[in-house]
Amino acid sequence: MQTDRRAGTVIFVSNRSPEATIAQDIEARGLVVQWARSIRAAVDLLNSAREKTVIVTELAVADGNWRDLVERMRGIDICVPIVLTTSFSTAELWWDALECGVVDILPGYLIASRLCQLLETPGAS
Repeated sequence: MQTDRRAGTVIFVSNRSPEATIAQDIEARGLVVQWARSIRAAVDLLNSAREKTVIVTELAVADGNWRDLVERMRGIDICVPIVLTTSFSTAELWWDALECGVVDILPGYLIASRLCQLLETPGAS
């Protein structure tokens, strides 16, 4: 069910646009989907965001990797949850990502419902 009330924005930081089915699922939940090909573009989008925002990133992007993105977000005064999306994860990746501040690691098909939960959490930007 589509709604006109927007609950927040999802910024995908990826070398390719989000899969259409994932984007449609997210938008059907009342979220705005934006796509950034680089960390720098994500920061620009974040600086212009006027609502709660969650960042979804892959392991590697055009100008760095998920760790670089987390570091860049630490330098901004906005607290934004970061979700790492990957089709595989190891215990080492889980520990590393969670210690660095990533809030979750998910396969693509589980992203929409988790993003809605994150945006409803008090303290999300």
